[in-house]
Amino acid sequence: SRSLKLAQDMAKDAQKAAKGGWFSKPEWDIAANFWSKAAASYKTALHYEEAMDCYAKASEAYVHSNATYLAAKCIEDAAKLAEKHLKDQANTISFYTRASDLYRSHGSSPDRAAEMMEKAAKMCESVDTDRALQLYDNALSIYESEDRGRFGIETFKRVTRYLIDKNRIYEAVEIQGRLAAVCEQINNRNELTKTRMCIIILLLAFGDNVAAEKKLDEFGQDVSFARSNEAEVSDYMIQAYNNGDQETFSELARSQALAFIENSVARLAAQIR
Repeated sequence: SRSLKLAQDMAKDAQKAAKGGWFSKPEWDIAANFWSKAAASYKTALHYEEAMDCYAKASEAYVHSNATYLAAKCIEDAAKLAEKHLKDQANTISFYTRASDLYRSHGSSPDRAAEMMEKAAKMCESVDTDRALQLYDNALSIYESEDRGRFGIETFKRVTRYLIDKNRIYEAVEIQGRLAAVCEQINNRNELTKTRMCIIILLLAFGDNVAAEKKLDEFGQDVSFARSNEAEVSDYMIQAYNNGDQETFSELARSQALAFIENSVARLAAQIR
């Protein structure tokens, strides 16, 4: 097809520009432009493997010519092709991770960097739990260190759900603790109160009622939490747990206060015995 011929010609021109000659250096900006155009033409011709390859080469060429944002954009395009058309998990993860690093080093797109890292993590979920959690941690760290916490709230919740699903309850406590710190920083009192209740429930699910009591005391220093319905229900839950009063505990686990917290934590509360 015409698109395929065009793509092949562009790829040859890119190769030539990237090579340089006896007396000339590689012209990376020209090579990047040709590879990018070749990728678009290969995509039109439905030759996704070649398109992915050309986007990856364009990205590296843009890195050589210090056009970091364009490099990030191209490797993201490669990742999308690997994910949607080629179902190539390894390349999807590696390209999204690279896109994240490039967006971050460009400096103007921390949210985009975190989003790319999260996409890589999602791809890892079903195959490698530890790697998925490492990549999620990278995404959360970007939100935290770039002072963009308010945009990461849903990611904190997603990681919590994933950890509960994998029965890694104590790590879920840690993630909720980090979310609480973000909520304090941005003064989101409503989310902070719900998050604190989640921490107490997770500690009870883990079987650490002593730590749950300590947390309740610590959170109670904050007047807005101490006066909340969540604090009251948390206190009653700890008492019922300590007394081995399953009936009261189950009743509390169904109370209105739990209707507004993270769903996976509310479900876990109903299973505590």
